[in-house]
Amino acid sequence: MKRNIHFTIFLLSALALLPHCKKGFLDRAATTQQQDVDIFTSFAMTDQVVNNLYSKMRGTYTYLGGYNMGSATDEAKDASNWMGSMRFNNGSWSGNDNPIGNTWRDNYVAIRQANTILENVARFNTPDDANNPGTLEIRLGEVYYLRAHFLMELMRQFGGVIIVTKSIEQTDEVALNKPRSTYDECVAQVLADCDEAFKRVRYTYDPNTEAGRVTKGACLALKARILLFSASPLWANAGKTSFLADITPGSMPSDPAKWKKAADAAKAVIDLKDGGNTVYGLEPTLAARQDMFKSKTLQSREVIFVRMREANQDYDRYIFPKGYGGWSGCAPAQELVDDYEMNNGLPIDDPLSGYDDTRPYTNRDPRFYSDILYNGANWKGRQVETYATGRDKQSTETDHTRTGYFTRKLADEAITPGQSGSRFIHGINYRLAEMYLSYAEALNECEPSNSDVLTYVNLIRTRAGQQPLPAGLSQQEMRKRIQNERRIELCFENHRFWDVRRWKIAEATQKELWGMRPVIDNAAPGGFRYERFKVEDRLWRSAMYVIPITTDETLRNPNLKQNEGW
Repeated sequence: MKRNIHFTIFLLSALALLPHCKKGFLDRAATTQQQDVDIFTSFAMTDQVVNNLYSKMRGTYTYLGGYNMGSATDEAKDASNWMGSMRFNNGSWSGNDNPIGNTWRDNYVAIRQANTILENVARFNTPDDANNPGTLEIRLGEVYYLRAHFLMELMRQFGGVIIVTKSIEQTDEVALNKPRSTYDECVAQVLADCDEAFKRVRYTYDPNTEAGRVTKGACLALKARILLFSASPLWANAGKTSFLADITPGSMPSDPAKWKKAADAAKAVIDLKDGGNTVYGLEPTLAARQDMFKSKTLQSREVIFVRMREANQDYDRYIFPKGYGGWSGCAPAQELVDDYEMNNGLPIDDPLSGYDDTRPYTNRDPRFYSDILYNGANWKGRQVETYATGRDKQSTETDHTRTGYFTRKLADEAITPGQSGSRFIHGINYRLAEMYLSYAEALNECEPSNSDVLTYVNLIRTRAGQQPLPAGLSQQEMRKRIQNERRIELCFENHRFWDVRRWKIAEATQKELWGMRPVIDNAAPGGFRYERFKVEDRLWRSAMYVIPITTDETLRNPNLKQNEGW
């Protein structure tokens, strides 16, 4: 029987396990002994509870209140003022208004549900699946992984948080008023849960019946990501002794031992084998890479873990141009466009690159043409028109691109917004290209002379049809190129917001945003003159390297200290 594991929500389990929030995020939901007995003495009902836990994962592409997190960075700009990205960009967010949502509460609700499952399976000796022996143990592995996932989500927003590994009764004042653990103590808990999960889950599942379940590769990928964050300047030293980030401007600490752990963790994903066969592999071509984001997500060997059915074709409407029936959301920034190199592998500001500002879209990195829609690009049978009288014009009017560009990477050209269809978007949480870049980044920081640094960056560039990076780059030069490679290869996949923070470069990247305005000029090449213009100034202060804890929670718990600057 086919099951969509993220959207099958069993009503009884929801009633039994969803929280009452009057007294704070750690309060246990009121359940009866009989409800617990009914659920956890049945494998089928326990299975549904685990499936429900998956549904609490936030989507990769719709992370920001249903929309793309890239618009809260120098990747893009949303078209509507009511979208959460606007509050990030104008600095109006606070402990009373996290534009992402009440994620402190939401993630702890999920952690409590995970703890309840683990405890009650042991308490009631839940029977295994009679038709598929061993399935219960797999489900427990999934729960361990998901508990680690929700803790990681808390950490990348808030830093060191409260570690909760058992259900807490409403009368337990000590547990309800625990202080925050250090960042690295939280890292250790994530790693421990991933190890417990790895023991139990499988390498792969049948994509027709078990798509989206936690795999061994997902466990290793989560470890690789959290260790990369822990080694990065924001947490390299601060995380060892504090729950607070190092938000001091100009402070760029590094710990080679932490970087080595991050490198080894990423390499473990890359080298993972099942029965002698390597589990994951890059899609061979740029075209195949694009299909991976659309119709072939669940079949791709590059994909490690997904959020099933994260969105439907309404997401296409969000990012499609106005002239094609879309809302022009997540319009790429000129800063992102400028960071696509020329097809000879040189940045556009290199005098030898051949960049021509009268023909700004000629001879660029092949990924530019698969990721970005620009004036004159071919889309759905006609050319995109972002000039003043064009059908897709750049404008501050509702549902028009603010920058003069549109996102192509995640859009399906076969879709017509507003028409019925069955497209579902499975958001990619982890894929092999991220692991290649994480491995190269970490290795460059601890063993910059290691030839694997260049090898793994160039595997991604070669797949895209882009010229490889040259040998002989210094550690600093390679660091800059790896950071730019992540910017290009992983754009719009919910990495940039976190990367500029862990690298502590947001004070340079988050200050302003630019666009491009094409002006009809018959004397200019191609009939257009291109003018850069400032879209907006953005507010930045160092406190914004982390997100403030929900104010209500700090008032309930006197030992819960707020992040610095909030």
